[in-house]
Parts: sequence; structure tokens; C-alpha cells
Amino acid sequence: MKISTSLVLLSLACSSAHAGFIDGNQLQQWSTGSGDVGANLVGASLFSGYVSGVVDTGDDVLFCTSNGVTLGQCVAVVMKYLENNPEKWNLAAPALVIGAMQQTFPCGK
Repeated sequence: MKISTSLVLLSLACSSAHAGFIDGNQLQQWSTGSGDVGANLVGASLFSGYVSGVVDTGDDVLFCTSNGVTLGQCVAVVMKYLENNPEKWNLAAPALVIGAMQQTFPCGK
């Protein structure tokens, strides 16, 4: 069951790489803000919510966070991944969040 769920989620992530509404450029804008306090608050909220949705969907299937990992930690992991991989900002946002989480929290360890 877990393998079939993984395949479905992976196919959704891959298909969204071509037709996704949100890409890494948008995630990067949300995570850094524009200098305006209101824009920073909205962007930070959108970024946090987006990461939360992907993590809630993929955890224990595509990556495996350990007990006690907070949303703040997940957000920091994705922000660092984006910062270290600007060449990937054109990719779909779900693929980037999943990639960041898989790199940091692989399953089977």
C-alpha cells in the first residue's frame, strides 16, 4: 500500500513540474519578501502554508521526518535548499519541497 501511495504522490509531483501554478521562483519570493513588512508577513505565511501542505502529504511516504520535527524546522530546511540551489528555481514547487525534505529526512535510516 505504501509503495502505491508513493507512486501516486511521485507522479503528481512530476506532472506538476510541467503544469504547476507555483514554482521555485515564487517560493523564493515568498521566503525572502520584498522589504515591505506587510508583504513579508503575507509571503512568510504563504511559504509556511505551502511547505506545511507538502510535508503533511508526503511525510512517511516520500520522506520521513522524525518525531518532534516542527513546521519551523521544515520551513528552514526548504529555505536553505532554495538558497543553495538557485538553478532549480524554475522547477515546480512540490518537487523542490519534496527534494529538500528527502535530502534532509530520507526514509529507512
